[in-house]
Amino acid sequence: MSALACLRVVVRSDQTEYSDEALGHLVAKFTAAFLEVRWSWPRKFSLINPYAFLLNDPRAAELDTAELGRLSAELHDHLFGVAEAGGSDVTVLLYEGEDSAMAQFADLDEAQLLQAMTDPAAAPPGGRLSQITPDGRRLQLPPVETETTDAAVGQTGAGAARGMDRLPNVEAVQGVYYSAREIFVADVVASTPAESRAHYSLVDGDDHLPADPAAFDADCVIAAFRFLAESRSNTPLYLPISFSTILRPSRRAAYAAVLSILPASERRRLAAAVYDVPRAPSFHALRQLHEVLDATFSAIDLRTHDPAFEIDQLHAEAVSSVTLVLPQAEPERRLLVLKRFISKMEAYKRRRIWPGVTNVRTRRELETALEAKMPFVTGPGVCRPQNEALGGRAWRTDQLPVMPLVETRRPLPA
Repeated sequence: MSALACLRVVVRSDQTEYSDEALGHLVAKFTAAFLEVRWSWPRKFSLINPYAFLLNDPRAAELDTAELGRLSAELHDHLFGVAEAGGSDVTVLLYEGEDSAMAQFADLDEAQLLQAMTDPAAAPPGGRLSQITPDGRRLQLPPVETETTDAAVGQTGAGAARGMDRLPNVEAVQGVYYSAREIFVADVVASTPAESRAHYSLVDGDDHLPADPAAFDADCVIAAFRFLAESRSNTPLYLPISFSTILRPSRRAAYAAVLSILPASERRRLAAAVYDVPRAPSFHALRQLHEVLDATFSAIDLRTHDPAFEIDQLHAEAVSSVTLVLPQAEPERRLLVLKRFISKMEAYKRRRIWPGVTNVRTRRELETALEAKMPFVTGPGVCRPQNEALGGRAWRTDQLPVMPLVETRRPLPA
């Protein structure tokens, strides 16, 4: 039992300013990065040409299209900006048939594909052509009158339920506060799946960390495009990077592929927030981080739960900053951890590495950090999830925390 199909991405090339060569390169790079994360092992994919990929699922008789639905919307946002409701210049097609027929389908040009979507005779014979909708449904092409039946959508069971109910992720940012000047100097990006009961965040503590770090990090890369375009200033955006995941040899290439879709021209506005860093990361691990991240990010922040993080073992300016994540614990315990971290601030100064603290929840914690002249503070006691970036905005400390300034695109889960 093994399911095979040819995935085709159809882009309205007349609606872009890219050359044919540049457009093909972008589509291929983005689609490959998307599949690296969404089309997980033991499922496989391979590039046929910039617009066509061969998909394989050795465990299934038919491909589950629930995860593929997001490709059209996310690729549209990347190439054209956020789509209007119900509109997109990107179409995702799936062709299932003999190997020779799939090879012919992969070679069809844009005009031939558009004709095949309405004329059965225009598609290679002996196969089945479907369109994958943004909510993950499979629509038979050309359309049939009984499209609403299971046979028409070609999807059953749990996959159909997920596809029919899929909503866009909730994208948000939370400001990084620089206490010396009472100003927000950066934002931390988050992206929460529609089905999640709590919002995801790097700055709100362990209860808000993602169940699937690699998928979360990839979703935040997608979210970054909107915030880069909409931000009122040139202050940095911090994107989550899972320390333990990116250092796995089997996952490092996938991370590199995902990060490669970020525009190189925006490197100075992008920073990496590397989370779940151990007390004493090795020199080898840090070198691997730099090898993967330096081409994309202008700064690297290490986030650790250990107040005794071995800063003296790092070379000067080995990273831009180290941020302590306050624990999920009783208030007095949290303050003790914070003060222990504060006691090592001189060591950070010697290494020319900025210290910071996150998951700040109470006024007392905030005041303790400010009195110690902790440069950077984040957390729900500083800034709640926002729909737009705060970087560059002055904000008095007595007016913290910042509550949502504008209504989100849909209510954030509690």
